[in-house]
Amino acid sequence: MDNLDLVADLNAQDDDGLGWSTLADAHMPERVRSGAMLLAGNSQAQAVVRIVAIDEDGQIHFSILPGSVSKNRHLLDRTVA
Repeated sequence: MDNLDLVADLNAQDDDGLGWSTLADAHMPERVRSGAMLLAGNSQAQAVVRIVAIDEDGQIHFSILPGSVSKNRHLLDRTVA
């Protein structure tokens, strides 16, 4: 998916119940920062997510925003920090 900011299995959860992925799966890793709103998912499902934390080893933890991508698209961060 070319428009995804972060490739992730939206059904996978870490020990805290958050979604997770890695910086290696980010289209533009420089945009991944705590509080950023990004489009995450894969060819089966996509969602707008809020980045909660990034570990030193590059693991990204995020929460999935409720609602559809179209409802939340206006929240996406489209600027590079």
